[in-house]
Amino acid sequence: MTANYRRPHVLIVSDDLGLSQFLNEGLVIAGFWASVVASSLQTLELFRLRTFDVMLVDVALEGLGVEELLRRLLEPAEDGSPRTDIPILAVAGNPREVTQPVLKLVGPENVVLAPIEIETLAAQLFQVVRGWRAAHPDRPWADEIRTS
Repeated sequence: MTANYRRPHVLIVSDDLGLSQFLNEGLVIAGFWASVVASSLQTLELFRLRTFDVMLVDVALEGLGVEELLRRLLEPAEDGSPRTDIPILAVAGNPREVTQPVLKLVGPENVVLAPIEIETLAAQLFQVVRGWRAAHPDRPWADEIRTS
């Protein structure tokens, strides 16, 4: 992998099999690495083990639900740092599914509504990742091999 091109790693969090397969297959073709997790608890555990460059979360997620997942990911831990500070985009079938707490946590510009066009979503994800990388130039990419 050259310094001029990085393949961002996106975490897709959805218990909707059709949605997660669509996003996974489409985003890999669009130039991302993609991982899929089907539950909030799996997501929290996964962030204990590794990080990603960007995350897509389905607002209709069962279990803990998207609000609680986002709160746990973004709230400061005992050491004062959040579990993650990567960009998070929320995916919704319609605007009524997006609650005010979710809007506050991810920001209205990071809500993706159906119908989803992979090309449009990929462009948005690349833009979000570029912006985050510009603000955090010293942070390694999720899949970057560290030699030191």
